[in-house]
Amino acid sequence: MTTLKTFCLSAFMLISTAIFAQKEFIVTEGTATMSLGERTGYTITLDKAKEKETIKALKAWVIEMQKKADIEESAKHELKLTSFVNASLSADPINVYFLFTEYSDYIKVTGFFEINLTFVSTTTLPEKVEASKNFMRRFGMRMEKLAIESELAAAQKELEKRNDEQAALEKKNKQLNDQIKESEETIKKAKSDLAENDNNQDSKKAEIAKQKAANEAIEKRLKDFESY
Repeated sequence: MTTLKTFCLSAFMLISTAIFAQKEFIVTEGTATMSLGERTGYTITLDKAKEKETIKALKAWVIEMQKKADIEESAKHELKLTSFVNASLSADPINVYFLFTEYSDYIKVTGFFEINLTFVSTTTLPEKVEASKNFMRRFGMRMEKLAIESELAAAQKELEKRNDEQAALEKKNKQLNDQIKESEETIKKAKSDLAENDNNQDSKKAEIAKQKAANEAIEKRLKDFESY
């Protein structure tokens, strides 16, 4: 029994860990062709994302960090962030290029970090590699946050729909109960009317019998004058 309990507890912990573990974003270093030619950049893969929504999210994210950020399209599927100030990357303003490569069910975003006219790589500015990777990783987390918010909004909409359906059922339930109450009152009145009708019939039958007797008496009297 103890072994079974231990097994169940272990299974529960594994499932809980799998459910609540934060998603891991892997950032890879590699060369890619951008508007300035072959450069070393840092790539992250975003599942179930499209270029348009990714660009919109990136712009909003950058503006949160630097209110008047200078970010514009530098080439097709590419954005350039000019004179960007970010303490984790550099004490001096830097340029960052973002290249978007969209596939059927995911998109790859590559960031090229230009610090003092030098693009970050393990051979040029190794001390800036981790900060560059972390920057891309944080953007991946922002995209995941937006995806979860969208999922939550959809779930809330479904919940509201279910609540509306429940409210409709409760309203219908009240209507049916009101109908039952009304029907019960109708039946109660009909029964009362039926009892009154029975009484009236008894009285009417007595009146008919009395009138019939009176008629018979008159007919008898009339018969006495039959020969006249």
